[in-house]
Amino acid sequence: MPVRDAADTVQEANKALARYWFDEGWTRGNLDVADRIFAPDFLLGGVRVGPEGPKQSVRRRHAAFADLTVEVGIQVAEGPWVATWFTTRARHVREFAGVPATGRSIVSEGMQLWRVGNGLVVEDRNVFDLWKVVRQLRGAAA
Repeated sequence: MPVRDAADTVQEANKALARYWFDEGWTRGNLDVADRIFAPDFLLGGVRVGPEGPKQSVRRRHAAFADLTVEVGIQVAEGPWVATWFTTRARHVREFAGVPATGRSIVSEGMQLWRVGNGLVVEDRNVFDLWKVVRQLRGAAA
């Protein structure tokens, strides 16, 4: 059986932190956890937003979509970085990206890259297929 070193333990903790945010923050809408997960000077796409940035993102999506869930797929961690491939599912109930509520169910994917320091997320770089969501809302093939 392989022996885990401290780096392996930290990397596993970083992956668990990302899974926790997707489950508690995104899927359940429990925004209180953001203050325990994100550093006060957290950077989102290079912009300092603190924990309020992720909270606003979740609020906006939950306002437009019901039954929102995020499923974690592949995760890879190296050093302070953790990458997570995820799939989002939801039902469109209010205006989003200029499209009035349709009631349609959507599925889309994304990739999140976090840098974690001292147990807090200090930076997020992500790619989400927003265009795929808009196409589905407009009734086009995804």
